[in-house]
Amino acid sequence: MRQILLILIISTTLFAKPDWSGVDWFGYYEVEADYGKLPGKSMYFGYNKLRLDMDAGPSDNIRIGANIICKRFNGQTELNFMDFIDQKYRPVIPTQTGWDTLSHIPYALSDTLFIDNMFLEFHHKLFDLTLGKQQIAPGVGYAWNPTDIFNQKDIMDPTYEQTGISAFKISVPLAERITFTGIMQPEQSWDETIQYYQLKTGIGQYDLSLLYSRSQYCQSGLFGTTVQSHDLYGFNLEGELFGLGIRSEVAAHRLDYNSDDLQYEYIIGGDYTFKNSLYLLAEYYHSDLGAKANQTAFDDYLIYFAGERKSLNQNYLFALAMYPLGDLLDVSIFGIANLDDKSAVIAPQLIYRIFQDVELSVMGSLFIGKDTDEFGYQEFGARVRLRAYF
Repeated sequence: MRQILLILIISTTLFAKPDWSGVDWFGYYEVEADYGKLPGKSMYFGYNKLRLDMDAGPSDNIRIGANIICKRFNGQTELNFMDFIDQKYRPVIPTQTGWDTLSHIPYALSDTLFIDNMFLEFHHKLFDLTLGKQQIAPGVGYAWNPTDIFNQKDIMDPTYEQTGISAFKISVPLAERITFTGIMQPEQSWDETIQYYQLKTGIGQYDLSLLYSRSQYCQSGLFGTTVQSHDLYGFNLEGELFGLGIRSEVAAHRLDYNSDDLQYEYIIGGDYTFKNSLYLLAEYYHSDLGAKANQTAFDDYLIYFAGERKSLNQNYLFALAMYPLGDLLDVSIFGIANLDDKSAVIAPQLIYRIFQDVELSVMGSLFIGKDTDEFGYQEFGARVRLRAYF
């Protein structure tokens, strides 16, 4: 069915009316190869990916957008979750012959063909309405977004595109630089349906947002899933002070509607570009939802890798330096430090624009720490990515 849908969309492109100039087709083809070294084991996996985007404007007030992603994996297509954590955290479970240490939880890298975004935007003088699967990213942080309940960034690649969210979004301008936005993501019941509200304003060189959301907070452990009601009260700040870009997000979580206890999550960050084009960025992240370093357990890894929590532990630092060597080559290096267990990863990267629409990036990663630390168990890794736009 998915293959038929793709053929129909491509056919529409080929046989579209030549006088309908309101439709644009574009996208990219991407190839990636990854290598990782773990204690006593090496792994290779990669993929080929095609993204095809359609953008149409039948009138000044309506925009229709969609994109299809086709992704095919190669190399190792099934990973073992247990390969990424030290034996200290591996639980003992009952078996037919008694008790044994859990050694295998499979994670499949499955070929996919799916519609990533498919939405309609309606622009009215009193409001903007977006219906369908769309990009929603309410945070201002670079590596972490405490006030974003829709997405989970890859900490090793925080700027990579996110999957679309099926939702209704309405934005209402209330005054100059004041906008109210409401988002609703329908689920199977009203209690599960996500509600998200944002009031955004601007003061001088600063943008400020007040946020509130109601949803459910799920944590999937080895022997079951815990579901709690979830209220989020948030605040975003982004702006510039004496040439220094500053950003902050603060989220207060209430995990039981009747509870008086709040758990806090926040980032404080800044960036600066020097006259010689050297770019520096730093961001500190704290989360009460993470585990304390001396209390980290197997379920904490399971919940974190499942994307149900933004961090394993509570305190982190992200730092990035980037410098352009001419018009075609950028060099950068970033580091992530777990301030609780004192482990870290350092990743240098080269981005080379081979042609106008072809980009090659090469990244290495060196992991530092004890085997029982978050970044200490892995040894090193490498990634090569080639992307051609059309």
